[in-house]
Amino acid sequence: MKILFTRLGFLSLFFFLCLSKSAGQTTPKEITDKFFSLYAKDPEKAIEYGFSTNRWMSKKSDAVKDLKTKLNNLIDLCGAYYGYDWLTEKTAGENIKIISFIVRYDREPIRFTFFFYRPKDKWQLNNFSFDESIDEDLEEATKAYRLKENFN
Repeated sequence: MKILFTRLGFLSLFFFLCLSKSAGQTTPKEITDKFFSLYAKDPEKAIEYGFSTNRWMSKKSDAVKDLKTKLNNLIDLCGAYYGYDWLTEKTAGENIKIISFIVRYDREPIRFTFFFYRPKDKWQLNNFSFDESIDEDLEEATKAYRLKENFN
């Protein structure tokens, strides 16, 4: 009976350690979910949070400040914020992901693109960009030369 409890104890400890290790890992989805949760209340705080996942971004504080200013200037022109929709996700190997979202505003949509990198065991936001040219990309995608029927 003592052997059974010892084995159960070791199994429980092993299980607990495995859970605690995986719970500490933050995925790109978790980062973007929290980003948009913050974004709904304060876009600047959302950007600060996103880049806080990357310890090297503290050396680029001027670039982050400039990004926040440009985003604020754009959203001042866009009207009410209505939410966001996942657009696409691309990977380059196992440690790079680029995820794009459409952020819905009253006047027009804005595309947000997140570039995630996992140098070792932790995902971090390496770059974030936004633009209004989603309509141009969609128009290009519908051109006749891009239709499946025209590929031989």
